[in-house]
Amino acid sequence: IIFSQHFQFQFSEYLKEKYGTSMKFYWNNKGDLLRQTLGNETGLDYSLYINSENIFYNKYKGIDTLYFYEGAEKVDEILQIEESKAEIILNQKCRKIKIEAKNIKFGETYTMEYYYSGKPFINHELYKNINDGFANILYEKAKSPFLKFKLTFDNFCMTYTVEKIERKKIDDVFFVVDNSLPKKEY
Repeated sequence: IIFSQHFQFQFSEYLKEKYGTSMKFYWNNKGDLLRQTLGNETGLDYSLYINSENIFYNKYKGIDTLYFYEGAEKVDEILQIEESKAEIILNQKCRKIKIEAKNIKFGETYTMEYYYSGKPFINHELYKNINDGFANILYEKAKSPFLKFKLTFDNFCMTYTVEKIERKKIDDVFFVVDNSLPKKEY
């Protein structure tokens, strides 16, 4: 799935460089997830989740280290969840899950809006151990990838909107950790 990215408020140039202008997401039938960042020279290159390890590996452009953290790590708490009907995206009627949350360590509050149609189907059981971004809750409710995702903090807002969905066979090497790089835990 290919997403375009839009930023609002302060820091938009900084965020574009950190997160790019678009992203590609890949899911496989083992529960692995790859997110590639496009349109930036520095910042995040990719984030790879390996389901069998329940670990995320993040690679940043220009840095020769893989940073990792456990998917089960809980860094945020949910303040409120709402579900509602939402807009039509790529000719698909969507529902919206809105989560108001708070970072446990820093106390910062934020809002996530996850728009989904239920298609294509994703086996939510494969993601039940991911607390990061409340993926376990989102996949359980949506049973599909998001078609639009909006993340709003006090001073900025990021929105990912799907541009294209493709079903295709993906080589397993897409979901392999680069063991030639040194690893450092977040």
